[in-house]
Order: sequence, then structure tokens, then C-alpha cells
Amino acid sequence: MKRGQISLDFLFAVTLIALTMVNLVYIANSERSHAETFDTATKLKIFSVDVRDSLTKVYAAGNGFTLRKEAPFTLQGGDYINITLSPVDNLINMTAVVGGETYRVVQKSPVPILRESSVKLTPENPEFYITAQYNETEGRLYVRVSS
Repeated sequence: MKRGQISLDFLFAVTLIALTMVNLVYIANSERSHAETFDTATKLKIFSVDVRDSLTKVYAAGNGFTLRKEAPFTLQGGDYINITLSPVDNLINMTAVVGGETYRVVQKSPVPILRESSVKLTPENPEFYITAQYNETEGRLYVRVSS
């Protein structure tokens, strides 16, 4: 073997090692990003189940009962969570923009929703209220959300 060939083999090995390291860093960053997205989606899903269960508790407690709830995590600038109670299909729609990503969660409400109500959670206003109200004209109890 000549002296120049050892240097070429060494450079080739170093290049392969460098490419492998760059690929590992890329994969690690990609997996971290996916894990953060999954974490946010999971927190929102759990929050939607909590809101659904809270609607049931407020409805069971009766007219005038109010429950205070907060966003499941700290919202940063530009982030928001929009919660809408829809009477058309009796659904709880939750749309969130967190870190530039949009998430949507839908839950079927176990209690009647007679009027549409909506609340938008922002960094300045991270809390909302769930209230049970008696509708005199229909003679029914329903729930609503408000800020």
C-alpha cells in the first residue's frame, strides 16, 4: 500500500461516519417533532373528554350551576383553542392552533345542547365557564360555554 492510499481510505471512512452522524441527527429531530405533535394532540383529546364529562356534571347539577375550566397547557402568542357546542348534531367541536399546527377534536355530547355557544381560549384568556340553564320556552335544561 502506498502512503496516498491510506489517506484516501481514511478520508472515505471519515466521510461515511460524518454522513451517518448527520442522518442520525436528522432522524432524532424528526422523531422529536412527531413526539411533540403527538403530545399536543393527546392533551387536546384528553381535554375534550374532560369538557364532555364536565358538561354532564353541570347538567346533572341543575339550573344555574357553573364550572370553571382552563386550557390544558400554557398557550403561547398566536395559539388558541376554540370550543363550540353545536345543537345541530349535538357535538362538542374543538379546534386548536398550537405552534402553527392545527388540531381538531370532536366529541358527541351526552346532554342536550339547545343553543350554539362558543368560546375562544387565548394566552390572555385561558379559562372558560360551563353553565347549565333552564330554557323557559322549551321547558328543558341545557348547557353552554362562555368566557
